[in-house]
Amino acid sequence: MTRRGMHLALVAFVALVAACGGGGEGGGRDAPRTASGRGPSNELLIVGYDREPDTMNRFATHILEDIQTCVVEGLTVTDEQMRVIPLLAETVPTLENGLVTLRRDGGMDVTWKLRPGVKWHDGVPHTAYDVQFTVAAINDPKWNPESTDGFDRITSVDVPDSLTAVVHYKEVYAPYALQFIRGTLPKHLLDGRDIDQAADYNRAPLGTGPYRVKEWKTGEHVLLDRVSNYWRGDSLPAIRQILFKFIPNAVTRVNQLLAGEVHVVALVPWDRAAAVRAVPGITLHQIMGNSYEHVTLNQRRVTAFADVRVRRALTMAVDRPLITKALLDDLAPVIHGPIQPLSWAFTENVRHYPFDVAAARALLDSAGWRDSDNDGVRDNNGTKLAFTLLTQAGFTTRETVAQALQRMWKDVGVAAEVRLVDGTAISGYWFRGDFDAMLHWWHMPADPELTLFFAKDRTPPAGRNINYVSDDSLTTLLYASDRTVDETRRKALLIAAQQRIAELAPEITLYNVTRLDAVPKTLQGFTGNPTNAGIFWNVHQWRIAP
Repeated sequence: MTRRGMHLALVAFVALVAACGGGGEGGGRDAPRTASGRGPSNELLIVGYDREPDTMNRFATHILEDIQTCVVEGLTVTDEQMRVIPLLAETVPTLENGLVTLRRDGGMDVTWKLRPGVKWHDGVPHTAYDVQFTVAAINDPKWNPESTDGFDRITSVDVPDSLTAVVHYKEVYAPYALQFIRGTLPKHLLDGRDIDQAADYNRAPLGTGPYRVKEWKTGEHVLLDRVSNYWRGDSLPAIRQILFKFIPNAVTRVNQLLAGEVHVVALVPWDRAAAVRAVPGITLHQIMGNSYEHVTLNQRRVTAFADVRVRRALTMAVDRPLITKALLDDLAPVIHGPIQPLSWAFTENVRHYPFDVAAARALLDSAGWRDSDNDGVRDNNGTKLAFTLLTQAGFTTRETVAQALQRMWKDVGVAAEVRLVDGTAISGYWFRGDFDAMLHWWHMPADPELTLFFAKDRTPPAGRNINYVSDDSLTTLLYASDRTVDETRRKALLIAAQQRIAELAPEITLYNVTRLDAVPKTLQGFTGNPTNAGIFWNVHQWRIAP
């Protein structure tokens, strides 16, 4: 198919999706635009949320921790400008303030000074012993948290007093400031227990945050209640309850926003931006995200993906500019790597893969994949070049993009079957490596660490290398970038790593995830956040104006 033909086909497909209401429940674009439900207030704020949590344990969940962030606070957090700021810590440790020291043996010591007066929701003081316990729990082979990265580089934690934890690393670890961004585990509650089986904690975690879990009604919602005697002051938070309503279908979620049945929707689909902007009473915040949409290619599962020529061909067969224009209304710019333009470590100087069907076909030919039986699908020694593309059900834009990818790959003789999976369950597939290819995004942290995603020894559960890429030179670069706190030196190493990733093409990078977050115009204190800290990072400051 020619590029013009593909463009016309995609435009026609988008029109069909719009006419059918996005292929999901809840109707189409003609949703009511006047509030029929209860409006936002300081008594109740309703959030339309795209999936039910797999667990409320921040260290075990495989999805964004928006709900958990309201309950369990970290020692640090990242703000709307991607700065690391102290939360339960009094200050962020640095070389300059003397709280970080580099040892002669190549190791590093980080001293965390905790805020006095902070208590868990049950009234027990939050102490350095909780920090020490958290490290021991995560490194205990009996538990299988979402990732051990960073923690497995810690040799021990000393507690000279109840508000001081000295963390000893066996090597320099540059992202140390985000080590405890997910918080700490309450030692007095979990010590000696099997954390995987601690249902009381995993469904309603004990935290220090402004909210506690009042109710988790499976399949429906999580209701949060403000805590009394919150350490920031009795007047906070101003909003008494926040209800996270599980609405997996994107069309339904936006329609309930337009109808006033929910008040907040994070990550509004780009094809619904115009409809949301037109609604009185709603503000649509737009910022570039520190996130990117991509196709993960599981090299462990699909033998063909182990050949760089196949990976490059699949990338060159995708007309990314056309997708962003025809399907995403130019709201998501094409990108070429995992570090996003917001980051100080970003470089544009990496290999780009232009849309080039002829070059993609030639690469597949050279790799031995030819259509020997003229059925339209390439084969090699009796094996078809065919795989399943997994993506999230109910995410209309993503479903549409997945079908566009399927059509583009078909044009070069590759058969991809699109499989839709519930948003809560999909994370389990990637954690187990139980997929061929996956269309999804990574919401990246403020620190540009790539080791977690691409080092050969960081496959789950040690990390998120679900491409199962195994490249010694890349792994060396990544660990070298982790082992220096000198930003100039580290940036040079990360640039080299980005260039190596582009050469390897372990995944098909598509576009930046521009954040569109819909909130009431009366909501004060909302700033948004481009990182994986999420929009609820400062929920204690939110209030509804009269």
